[in-house]
Amino acid sequence: AGHKHEPRAVALSGDGGLLASASDGEARVWSLGSRQCVRSLACGYGLSVAFVAGNKLVAVGTKSGGLQLYELATGELVHENASAHNGAVWSLAVEPGGAGLLSASADKTVATWSVVGEGGGGGASLAPELSADLGDDAMCARFSPDGGKMLVGLLDASVRVIHRDSLKVHLTLYGHKLPVLCVGASSDGTICASGSADKSVKLWGLDFGDMHRSLRAHTEPVTALAWVPRTHYLFTAGKDRLIKLWDADTYQLIHALRGHHAEVWSLAVSRDGGLLASASRDRSLRLWSRSDEQ
Repeated sequence: AGHKHEPRAVALSGDGGLLASASDGEARVWSLGSRQCVRSLACGYGLSVAFVAGNKLVAVGTKSGGLQLYELATGELVHENASAHNGAVWSLAVEPGGAGLLSASADKTVATWSVVGEGGGGGASLAPELSADLGDDAMCARFSPDGGKMLVGLLDASVRVIHRDSLKVHLTLYGHKLPVLCVGASSDGTICASGSADKSVKLWGLDFGDMHRSLRAHTEPVTALAWVPRTHYLFTAGKDRLIKLWDADTYQLIHALRGHHAEVWSLAVSRDGGLLASASRDRSLRLWSRSDEQ
């Protein structure tokens, strides 16, 4: 499966039945059962994508700083905020429980949005909630599993852990030498992983911000990471074309997945942990099931 232009982002629906991918000018929604494209959504230059409102809507963040919201049932653009940010929207993350959306941008801010309505004739939109200026480009952002904090990777090579409600900084994690391009917490909320242009993946304790280990993960910048739910297993991807599976307790490499012919830009793991989706500059989307890894 693929795109005319390289897909920059991939997301899996909460029920595991659909995959969304975003590229320059088009986002696509795929049925995982049939492996067919079921919706083509005309969008800006899509850099990030997420399913929201119980998988009824798809949100796309664009290179020009816009947020676009589509109704899945019809494929229609139901809401657009062309100036949501003043720079590229590098990442979108869904709040645990699916109530809100977190965006991270080159304009040095992270912002939260609430989804108002669910489409279906009643309309739907993204209402701005909170915004925080972090002083440098926000390259990636994710919620903690309990939704109480936000993890943000910055161009200045640090990771900020921010309180969801007050936007006050809880922890700043220093150790990377180059920009942090991906970040995420294990589903039990105990470990934060960060991947950087310095080619390393660092594992941090989320209680005190102590670094557990720095992994020499890839031979090129680390572009994406995704935790396997209810485990301490972690997938990472890089510009070296590889996807790797790590045990974050033993710090061991479990497996390397080869198949992409160019940089891997994005990863998503299904809620049951049985499926991994990846998007690459080789213009392909790949699905990996658990049997592929073993």
